[in-house]
Amino acid sequence: MNPISEKFFLFIKSSFAPKQKAELYEYICKNYQQRIAFYVSQVIPRDHDYYQDVCQEVMIKIYNHLDTFNPLHSFKAWIFKIVRHQCLDLVKSKEEKQRKFRQGDPDLIGGGPGANPELRFQRQELQERIDRVIVSLPPLEREICYLRFYENLKYREIGDIVGLDIEAVKSKIHSLKIDLRRQLNL
Repeated sequence: MNPISEKFFLFIKSSFAPKQKAELYEYICKNYQQRIAFYVSQVIPRDHDYYQDVCQEVMIKIYNHLDTFNPLHSFKAWIFKIVRHQCLDLVKSKEEKQRKFRQGDPDLIGGGPGANPELRFQRQELQERIDRVIVSLPPLEREICYLRFYENLKYREIGDIVGLDIEAVKSKIHSLKIDLRRQLNL
């Protein structure tokens, strides 16, 4: 579904009876639940006691606040803003000081079962190098990396999510690219 159709679908379904809202929730689960879980794992490790709770709370919050979605804005950015706030609330309330970036997901590395083993190994090795560099970044830069390079969000959407103006986001992404290239010798 293209972004405009999705916005229209979401706006219409969120405006009606519980049955339509339930259909909309199924759509969100099908299309966004894995992305939400991955984003949560960028802030809270998957093996942490609160990881599953945060994922569930985010889904509940999205469902309960569907009527607040403004179709003039990006639905993906709206979701990730909710995810971010839920994660930050948990981190602040539990005084967690350590956040870590989830290491190498085979689906992100590329190369399915039939791919050239040498190419798959090279991609996996590069992904591991990238992960090591990203783990060393401060939390905000890790988050911006994820939103830009994994979720492919626009600068404005990232700014809305992390609370920075568009110029600050552009500057941070530019600096991150330079730093990543330098550290990876690319």
